[in-house]
This record gives sequence, C-alpha cells and structure tokens, in this order.
Amino acid sequence: MSTAVQLKYYRSNFLKGMSFLFKTTQKVYPFNDLFEWRDSMQPIQLTAYQSDWQKQATEYQTLLRQQLQANLLKSSHVGSTAMPQLLARPTIDLALLVKDQAAAVATLHARPVAGTTHTYATQLAANDIHVIITTDKQHYQQLLTFRDYLNAHRTDGRKYTAIREKGVRNGQADLAAYLQTKAAFMASINDKAQDWLATKDQHEHHDRTVRAELVNMCLITNPATGDVLVENKIDAQWSGLTFPGGHVDRGESQVTAMKREVLEETGLHVDQLKLVGTVTWVENADGDVSLGTLYTTSHYHGDLLAGSYEGAISWQPLSQLTPDKLAPGVDQILKVFTDAHASEAFWGFDDDQLRVY
Repeated sequence: MSTAVQLKYYRSNFLKGMSFLFKTTQKVYPFNDLFEWRDSMQPIQLTAYQSDWQKQATEYQTLLRQQLQANLLKSSHVGSTAMPQLLARPTIDLALLVKDQAAAVATLHARPVAGTTHTYATQLAANDIHVIITTDKQHYQQLLTFRDYLNAHRTDGRKYTAIREKGVRNGQADLAAYLQTKAAFMASINDKAQDWLATKDQHEHHDRTVRAELVNMCLITNPATGDVLVENKIDAQWSGLTFPGGHVDRGESQVTAMKREVLEETGLHVDQLKLVGTVTWVENADGDVSLGTLYTTSHYHGDLLAGSYEGAISWQPLSQLTPDKLAPGVDQILKVFTDAHASEAFWGFDDDQLRVY
C-alpha cells in the first residue's frame, strides 16, 4: 500500500501546546522540554517501505560507534523501517545496548520521546532518528525478536499495520498516543515471539514446503427445481458424473478461477460462491498435493452449453446421483458439498479412497 496515511495537527493539541507555553510566566521550562513537546506534536505518517532505510541505518550505526566508542556494546536496526513487508513511520529506529545509559544519552544530546521509557530522539548526519538505549541485554534482544518475528509471520505483521493505521485514523495524531497503541499489540505478541525464537533453529532447518496443484469444483443448484448441474466425463481414466471445475492458473484467485472454469465448461456466469470445504489428494511420498476448494451456489445466469470436449452437461436430481453413476471419489466429495458437518475430503498417499472429515 503506497498511499501515505497522515494527520495534521489537531486543534486540541494546539490548545494543549499553548497552555504549556503560556500557563504561567513565573516558571522557566527547560529547553529540552520544548523539544519533547514539539516531538510529541509531530503528525504521524505511515508510508511504504523504502529500500534506502537499511543503508541509512547501517551508516548511522557506524556514526554511533564512533561517538559512543567503548560504551556501545551492540546496535541493531529495529522498528517498522526494518520490516520490508509493513507500512512504516519514516523515522529510523536503532536499538543500542550500552554500558552506561546516562552517558550515552548525554553523548548523543538525545531527548526523551514522550510516552516511552527508553526511546530518545537525536540527530545523525543532520537527520532525525530514534534510539532505544538500554543496558538490559534481555530488553535489547526482545526488540530484535519482535522485529524478526513480524518479518517471519506476515499475518501478525498485517495485524500490526492495521492497528497502527486504525490508531492514526481514529485521531491519535500525537506521538504519545500512537506509541501507546503500538505498545498494547507488542505486549500481546511478545510471548509468541519468544516461543518462536526458542524453536527458531528447528523451524529454519525443517523444510515444510510442498508442491501443490490448485484445483476447484462447484455444486450449482437450480433454486426452482433443486436439480444440480453435472458433467458426464468421458475421460478414459476418470469417467462418470462430476461437477464443473478445473485448475487455478498462476497468480489467479480461487474465486476468479472457479468462475472462469464454470463459464468455460457450462456457459454460465456464477455469483455468490460459498466455500464449503476442501479436497486433498497426496500425490507422492514427498507429500506433494492436489488441493481443491469446493464451492456451492444457486446464483447464475447465461446460456447453458450442451456440453464440451470434457462431456455432456445436464441438470440432474440430487437424489439420482448414486455412487455407481458418479466418477470415482465424487460420492465422497458430494458429502462435503451437502453435509453441513463435513468440511474436508482427504486421500493420503497410502489410502485407497477419499476419507471425509
């Protein structure tokens, strides 16, 4: 998603700022407090990942080693700018493991970021960055684990992006509120990330990928008669009555493929497809599979073809689709189509028939 998500200053924040500056003429506020207030008022912006961020982070780490010298034990690029699959707030975050936190803060002339306990704003090479400065090795590792976990688990990564987008859209335009929104998600994911880290080597050395041929099938019902549409397959290796279906092309969605196959084989345009289950054939000892998605619908329009090169097309009463008339295995697939308690037909490599679950 390349569209930037940005909110400008809100009137409430403006009034809060004015109150901060003019509440009293008797007290002189430290200069750093003004910077902290300014940072907290910056509009939040989420943008698509930029490949230059990694290069910039590496350059900043070199500068930090020069400035902090022996006080710096480790550094790493963290945060959303280190996560290529996610939208990011375009400020580089670097985690720093140091011997002396106060000395590091002073050396970098760093300012605390509102709403955080270890994050500071500073400048390197005339650019604003954030540094998370800690003396706790466990805290430092947790930052790296969170980054690596989200990079390895796209579903949770998408959730993380959605939560941040929602926070911005709901009016959390100031940095403190934005960070609080992120913190709740990070706390919820930390245990999962730690468990993943503990077994990470095992995961990396165990290849769980298999080759899969994606197929589909659709049970089309005439809403007026209750009859279903069947094809009388004339394939020498797989003959008998079956239902419209075929293969999913590369880059094609399952639903798009199902609609295309029905149109090609029957001449009908189908809508409102309902996914009711799957059928899986394990093809070999390596575990390669043919994975089929099963759909039903009673919504269609168009001119029905008499047949295709695959066989004749006709409407048949469901009650007459006995196993002896159906192509091999289709009787088990029909159970998934018609039984609300069934969701999968499965043929293991050593099986001699489909089993229904």
